[in-house]
Amino acid sequence: LIAAAKEQGITFYYALSPGQDMTYSSQKELQILKQAFALLFDDIEPELSKSDKEIFQTFANAQVSVTNEVFTFLNNPKFLFCPTQYCSSRAVPNVLDSEYLNTIGSKLHVDIDIMWTGNKVISKLLTVESIQEISDVIRRPPVIWDNLHANDYDQKRVFLGPYSGRSPEIISLLRGVLTNPNCEFHANTIAIC
Repeated sequence: LIAAAKEQGITFYYALSPGQDMTYSSQKELQILKQAFALLFDDIEPELSKSDKEIFQTFANAQVSVTNEVFTFLNNPKFLFCPTQYCSSRAVPNVLDSEYLNTIGSKLHVDIDIMWTGNKVISKLLTVESIQEISDVIRRPPVIWDNLHANDYDQKRVFLGPYSGRSPEIISLLRGVLTNPNCEFHANTIAIC
């Protein structure tokens, strides 16, 4: 799979989503994560364990600490980070005033790419204004993690296209675009082509 991606000029990422049961202050768990190239903290409860509360001021600080350490250990590779607040509708209280997103933006290593799904988990539209807003807060262009095709939440739904609602003007405002596909592999051929 990696070789096929390289032949097509595509960078292959193997991603882990450790946030469900991770103890952020555990050196043993951190050593395991140093083998990864992306850390996904989406769809988890924003709570710290008792031992983590003794070390980290906030949930965002814990995630930044772990992610920066793994990034540095791996000698600053291409690296993706998915925040817990990964879209406007999950930003508390909103994108501009989110303490979480502002901490991520100010403390996460500047070379780590931050994933963003848009205004919602599944965004019908991605606009220049919304991309500029999140870029200002996270202090870098986002990588769009587009859930338009995704059906892991409802496998009775299959997205067959068209791929629309993405203004061409946003391309220069992004570090990249990833698509979260249908679970049914061959159905993606129609949707993406």
